[in-house]
Order: sequence, then structure tokens, then C-alpha cells
Amino acid sequence: MSKYNTENLGTEPVSRLLAGMSLQTTLALLLYSVYALTDTFFISRGVSAYAAGGVSLTMPVVMILGAVSTTMGTGAASIISRALGKDDKEKAAATAANTFLIFWLTALAFTVLGLLFLNPLLRLLGTDDILLPYAKGYLRIILLGAVTSTGFSALIRAEGNTRFSLYIWIFPVLINLIFDPVFIFCFGWGVEGAAAATVLAQSISAGMSVYYFFFSGRDTYKIQREHFRLKRTLIGEIISIGSPSLISQAGTSLIVTIINQILLRYGGAEAITAFGIVSRIQGFMVLPQNGIVQGMQPIVGYNFAARLYDRVKKTIRLSIAASAAYGILMLLAGILGASFLVSIFVSEPEILALGASILPLIALCFPFKGIPTIVSAVFQSEGKPFLSVSLLLFGLFAVQLPVMLLLAQQFSLTGIWMSFVISDALMCIISIFILIRSFLKTE
Repeated sequence: MSKYNTENLGTEPVSRLLAGMSLQTTLALLLYSVYALTDTFFISRGVSAYAAGGVSLTMPVVMILGAVSTTMGTGAASIISRALGKDDKEKAAATAANTFLIFWLTALAFTVLGLLFLNPLLRLLGTDDILLPYAKGYLRIILLGAVTSTGFSALIRAEGNTRFSLYIWIFPVLINLIFDPVFIFCFGWGVEGAAAATVLAQSISAGMSVYYFFFSGRDTYKIQREHFRLKRTLIGEIISIGSPSLISQAGTSLIVTIINQILLRYGGAEAITAFGIVSRIQGFMVLPQNGIVQGMQPIVGYNFAARLYDRVKKTIRLSIAASAAYGILMLLAGILGASFLVSIFVSEPEILALGASILPLIALCFPFKGIPTIVSAVFQSEGKPFLSVSLLLFGLFAVQLPVMLLLAQQFSLTGIWMSFVISDALMCIISIFILIRSFLKTE
């Protein structure tokens, strides 16, 4: 990655820069989502729909592990972007090295604790006798491969090198797409085969990341042995800035766990399975909104550090407009194509009918869904973790959770689906209000 390409973050026209970076990150995310969808497809068709439901119950645990890597990655990416904006390569190198070390140590601890308390954990997540064997078989292998679960593409994007950050998504996804059906259909390994293919793909991504930072000969900044000395101040800054990602994903994990408990109470394994499959479909449909956020972050971080505030504001406006427009398109697709989309993964009539009734309600969230994430990411990129954390805490615990619990009590399963729409719409309005006030302070 050349210095010229890094400096493009402050010189290239914003619309072209945002489109290019968002397109590449969106492609990477879509590739990952294709993996998630095909994983669900192979498990559902190769084992059973209930196996896919059991695997979906493990997602809160997987999300917590992902939250750790995202916290470290987004926090470090913000610091690296601003350090490169100030031509401080030493701080960029120390930030990357400390990020690797802390994550690897945390992942090892995660593996040990997860395996020790696996059965109680799965019961807490809402498993019943039907889903427990599938969830246990899948999660055990995922925990064993926890240390490989990220390639830190955010750190690569922080340099402006979206091309290689795309590569470390493409090749692992291709590996997973090949070995998923081999392990499930040819070897007959069931959900354990799906988990093994996932860990194998993660290992490829992690290995490519190690190559990039230590052996590729790039000249953006060099990581030396001394940079791996733990620096409390730097680690605190990384975690502080990245903590909104941790809070967001941990909070989402908590809410998903609560939802699963409610689904188990009101609808049993069928409701959990249908919701798990719809969640996969939803995740695929809205991932371009996350791609916009990730493409936006390096631009905002670099230009904020360089005091190019007009470029920051233009980037944010374009990001919001693109996210909302895309959400409207996906709303129409979710309403008109619900039965077809669910039928790709499910043949059991009861689960198919339930999933087809859930997706149109969930789709109503799509126009609003990306905007609070954009606003939170802006504060992260500008090194303002308090505002980002406050916004996410308020959204999760003062809006989404109370609305969900209230509507679930009144309308059971339908109340859960509608709570997503109401809480996302409220948070969209609140986020825009906060963003406007932030804009006024930089006039």
C-alpha cells in the first residue's frame, strides 16, 4: 500500500472515494454473508431445518467473540487512520501490534471458558432437547478455532488498502463454500462439518493477515518486535474508541438471547428455527448498509484528523442518503419475495409458513436500520467514544429492549417482530437529531 493511496483519503472527490471504498467493503461483506447463507442452506438441506435452528442459537456466543475482534479492530483502525493523517507511523505500528496481542490472548481465554461451561451456556441461550445436540456440536468446534476468528481487515482498510482487505474475505469464503458441502454431504459430519469448514476458512484469513502485516514488504508502516510491548494507555484508547462495537454486539447478543427464550416459550423449536433462518436472510439483505459504514469510516477519520471538515460532512450526508435509499429497495424485496426467499432454505411447511410471515415485518426496519450505525461510526472515527457509547446504550437498553419486552407481553410473537420496526424508527430520528447538533458545533 503506497503513501499516495493513503493520502487519497484527503484529496480524491468524496463521492467517488465513498463509492469505491463502500463497494469493495460491501463486496467483502456480501461474500461473507453468502458464506453464512450457504452454511445455513447446506445444514438445513444436508441435516435438517432444526439443525439450522440449533446452529442459530449459538449466534449470541459467536457474536460476543466477534464483538471482541470488532472492538479491537474498529478502535485500532480509528487510531491508525488518524495517526497516518498526522504521519505518525510509530503510533500506527504500536497500535496494530498491541491489537493483535490482546485479541489472541482474549480468544484463548474465550476458548477455555467456553468449553468449560458449554452445557450451562447452551441452556441459557434457549436450547431445548431437540436443538441442543446440534448447537453443542457446532459451538464446540467454533470455540476451538476462536483464535483464528479475525484477519483484522479494519486495520488494513485504515491504510486505505481496501483491495487486500477484500482478498482476505474472498479466499476464505471460497474455501468455506468448497469444504462445507464436502464435510456435510461427503463425509457426513453434519453440523460439526459446517463448523470445521468455518474454522478452516478463518485460518486462511488469519494467515493472510499475518502475511500482509509482517511479510508483504508494504511501506505504510513497519511492525517491529518492540511494538508488541503492551502499552496500557494505548490499549485503553483502543478499547475506549472500539467499545461502541462491543456494546452494540454484546447488547444485540443479549437481546437475541432474550428473543430466543421468548420464542422457546411461545413457539418452541419451530419459532426459533424460522427466526434463525429469517435472520440470515435479513443479514444478507442489509449488509450493503454495513459496507457503506465501513467504507465511510477511514474517510471520516482521516479528514477529521486533517481538519477537512467539509469533506467529513459531505461523506456523512452521502452515506445516510445511500443507506436510506438502499433500505427502501430491500423493504420492497422483503415484502414481495418473502415466501420465495424462505423456501430456498426450508421445505417443512410449518416453518416455511412462519418464516414467510416474519420477513415482511422485519423488512419494515430496512430504511431506518443503517442510519444509527452511521452516526455511531462517525463518532468512533472522530475519536469521540463517549457520544458513540451513549447513543448505542440508549438505543439498546432505553428503546429496543423495553419496546420488545412490552410488545412481546401484549402480542407474543407478533409483538417481537413489530418491536424491531418501532425501535429502529425511533433510533433513526434520535440519531439524526444528535448528528445535526454535532454538525452545528463545527460550523
